[in-house]
Amino acid sequence: MLKRLTFSMLLALATILGLAAPAVADEIVDGSTGPGSVYRLVRPSNWNGILLLYAHGYVSKDAPVAITPDAQLVISLVASQGFAVAVSSFSENGWVLKDGAQRTHQLLGLFTSKFGKPARVYAAGASMGGLIAIRVIETWPDQFAGVLPACAVAGGLARQYDYALNVRVLFDLFYPGVLPGTAVDVPAGIDAIEDIVNPAVAAMTANPLGAAAIASVTQTPVPFANGPELVESIATALGGAASYPEILELTHGQPYFDNTATQYTGALPAPTLAFINANVQRFAGSPAGRNALEHNYTPTGDLRMPALTLSTFRDPVIPGFHSIVYGQAVAANGGADLLVQRSVPGLFGGYGHCTFTPQELTKAFLDLVLWGEFGVKPTP
Repeated sequence: MLKRLTFSMLLALATILGLAAPAVADEIVDGSTGPGSVYRLVRPSNWNGILLLYAHGYVSKDAPVAITPDAQLVISLVASQGFAVAVSSFSENGWVLKDGAQRTHQLLGLFTSKFGKPARVYAAGASMGGLIAIRVIETWPDQFAGVLPACAVAGGLARQYDYALNVRVLFDLFYPGVLPGTAVDVPAGIDAIEDIVNPAVAAMTANPLGAAAIASVTQTPVPFANGPELVESIATALGGAASYPEILELTHGQPYFDNTATQYTGALPAPTLAFINANVQRFAGSPAGRNALEHNYTPTGDLRMPALTLSTFRDPVIPGFHSIVYGQAVAANGGADLLVQRSVPGLFGGYGHCTFTPQELTKAFLDLVLWGEFGVKPTP
């Protein structure tokens, strides 16, 4: 049962949320750290003493390093409520989970040196940044009062690519010759949209039976509520699988994906499952490759503070199994009471990646703070 707020608690909460004073100008400090990262520290003049460290989502390696739009949105939503915010670009773009965690944690020291030590610190992040936020609080648990991973790769990067590459091998089985290369041999210089996504959409639109079969396999839990969502979700996974060469950079060239012993299962007729298992392409990984990806990064589930995860009902980029896997890991470590997992409609009726409304984002963060400061546990 939720705690009943007394008048004094409500007054304290109003102060924490910045509601007891009018919004005034923020103090902003921009700077850079080596090698190549930039940061932004924002302290509102009506600062309530709480600091949010925010980790941004995945950015293409080809894009310039900068403060990202999602970080700027979070600043606008949170600083207006009286919270200080600190964000970093990281040193480079791509799947930079280790550097992202280091740069995000570094923000705490930078903020303290500029503005003094905050009373409480929360961590948050979106997509890849959600996984980074989890890594930060698992590495430095004593420094944080709560964490908000939104649309996060919460099951870990290895499981994300297990999913994407399994979609690819099944697509190649049902639609042979449509896509260039293979799951683990992506031709250099391809355009993910022109060479992968568009041909896949055309093939599935012409013959949707293969797409329906892929979505019925246990190893490829494609999120969808109708035909267009089914096609888009599979095409999205195929586009993600095309970045496998970037994963090989993380594993120092060691092959990671291994389906040599995978028995594909699901809600399909026995002859169809037999066909899949007899004819799907098989690829062998290496223990070193798998180990490298597990450590870069798969959450341990060792949760020692309130955590509120946020997702849409059907996310084509980071499917719902991530929330399930993370919840299982937290429960296995005895922290189930510290975790609330919330799904929301977002902007498009439940479908989309990180397509939250500003109200959904703000409410999630304020609910986390209410939990962290007063023990009032949010609703799922």
